Amino acid sequence: MAKVFLNGQPVEHPHEVHEHISPMSTYNAVIGALFVLTGLTFAVSFADLGPASLTVAMVVAFIKASLVVAYFMHLKYDDKYHLFVFLGTIIFVGIFFGFTMFDLKSRDALNDEQETFVRWKELENEGKGLKLGVDNVPERRAKVLAEIEAHGGGHGGGGHGEAGHGGGEHKADAKAEHKAAAH
Repeated sequence: MAKVFLNGQPVEHPHEVHEHISPMSTYNAVIGALFVLTGLTFAVSFADLGPASLTVAMVVAFIKASLVVAYFMHLKYDDKYHLFVFLGTIIFVGIFFGFTMFDLKSRDALNDEQETFVRWKELENEGKGLKLGVDNVPERRAKVLAEIEAHGGGHGGGGHGEAGHGGGEHKADAKAEHKAAAH
């Protein structure tokens, strides 16, 4: 066997690295699948799938990314360590999106522990009012409204167009309740 040198030094136990060359038909099949999946993504954007549309779009995107990584980036024929790194990354991104989805589902809720509102004024201006927490206990709602008014966050001098929320007796009641709570 002939001696193998690397950087001018002999190599004790050389081994050859064989690159994998895929046939052109494989690349054509993968690119065809990517085009079909891209068309499916476009069709899903117009379909009325409701809450499932995001899930379907993410699954299709995952399949497309997997095809690109496996065939065009040759992960299918590479060391299994690189596959482990890729799958670990996918799992991490899945966990990240999962927690984000939980957060998005609770954006309209109230934070009862801190007695703060999320989108309180927007909901009230839309005429929807509050559905959780403070509205269930009228005394607590009055306390919170008085506290908001005392800190300058009240409705002010009208202009909101809602009956009973333009100032007047509502404003006087809130100030009286706040003064009573302060003493």
